[in-house]
Amino acid sequence: MKFLSMKKRYFSTKKRDNTLFRIVIAVCLILITIYGLYRLLYLSPVSAPGKEVSTIIKEKILPNKEKPKETQWEEILKLKEEKNIEELRKAIKSYINSTNDPDELAKAYLLWLDVEEEGDLAQSEEVVNQAQEKCAQAKDYVLILYRKGIILEKLNKDNEAEKIYNTITKEFSNKSKCYGYLGLARIANKKGEKTKARDFAHLAVIDAEWDSKIWNESLDLLGQLNVELIFSPEETPESQKYIVQRGDTLIGIGAKLNTPLGMLCRANNLEENATLRPNQVLKYTPKDFKLIVERSKCRAFLVDENGIFKRYIVGLGKPGHETTLGTYKIGNKQKNPTWFKPGEGPIPPGDPRNELGTRWMPLIPAEPGLPSDLGLHGTIAPETIGTYSSNGCVRFLKEDIEELYDLIVRSTPVIIKEVVTPEDVFPVGNLEPGPTNNIETEGSPSPKS
Repeated sequence: MKFLSMKKRYFSTKKRDNTLFRIVIAVCLILITIYGLYRLLYLSPVSAPGKEVSTIIKEKILPNKEKPKETQWEEILKLKEEKNIEELRKAIKSYINSTNDPDELAKAYLLWLDVEEEGDLAQSEEVVNQAQEKCAQAKDYVLILYRKGIILEKLNKDNEAEKIYNTITKEFSNKSKCYGYLGLARIANKKGEKTKARDFAHLAVIDAEWDSKIWNESLDLLGQLNVELIFSPEETPESQKYIVQRGDTLIGIGAKLNTPLGMLCRANNLEENATLRPNQVLKYTPKDFKLIVERSKCRAFLVDENGIFKRYIVGLGKPGHETTLGTYKIGNKQKNPTWFKPGEGPIPPGDPRNELGTRWMPLIPAEPGLPSDLGLHGTIAPETIGTYSSNGCVRFLKEDIEELYDLIVRSTPVIIKEVVTPEDVFPVGNLEPGPTNNIETEGSPSPKS
């Protein structure tokens, strides 16, 4: 019995000793782990002060492919900013391989197309074909199709591009149809179908989101085409014919038709002093223009009965000499004006100090309290266009003021507003897109400067 009692005590002590040993080992392991994490999170030279612990753990422990999408995209944008093209391509491909989300895929493919835009067109076509296949459910799928159309145009595959653009105009919502309309406008323009191209561009402007990138691109093309058509001998749905009578002069015809002399000359390839012959046919386009100047964005909209005819970037009054808001009308227009600079006397045309440039159109107040020394004019400082640097007048680039001079007549209304809205520049009922015309889709006081 004594032996059995001693054996029991012996084994009991051994068990207690093993338990204590295990506890000590466990505590040591915990301490080592805590110290290791501390070293990893706070003493590592690549750790950033102020970061959340969870973020640091993800950055240090998770492999790249398992990083959060936001982190991966931030790294891609950083590579884009650094213009590290090769690494950017790799990062985009990795991002594409790591997701099945169609919106995320579309975002990545569109950036990839930006990268390849100035490079190999064959590579661009391969990328856009992949995008078209994988992003059909993405909200930006229309952008993928539009980019494919642009690439096909660059590859001189206009027929294929046209099919893409027709698909967009037929199968997408109104706010996306603008991409198809603009593409169709470009293709029609290439074919020399200027009126059709103009009408498609007009639809794109109406359909696009106001002031978006596609809206501005569409507006630029619309203005270019409108001016080309009105100044060319080509007949349009809006143009008319005048049969010259004995004794007619261009100045007299212009006054009779309320059409600028410059428009008549340009549209009929005539000099201002040209001698006319009886029964000669002249093309002209009657217009009731108005000019709306947007002070907050240094731009001016020439508007006709259909809406925006053309948009110009202008220079306006500097602080302390702000261009005064209100309604005016054009006074007597002058070519190569003399500038009567306050305190200095007359500065003749052609003098490098003459800040009026080659054209001057005074603004006559149409309401009380407005200044009487403002006007539209050119500039000898084209770098000031798009800025606030004049003494209150509206400055234009030389080619723009000469063009505008030949488009508008005396008494044309000029409205200067702080902000211009679609309702200001489109007639009521013309804010919804739809077919226009016959287009079809297949499938003077001393002026301030």
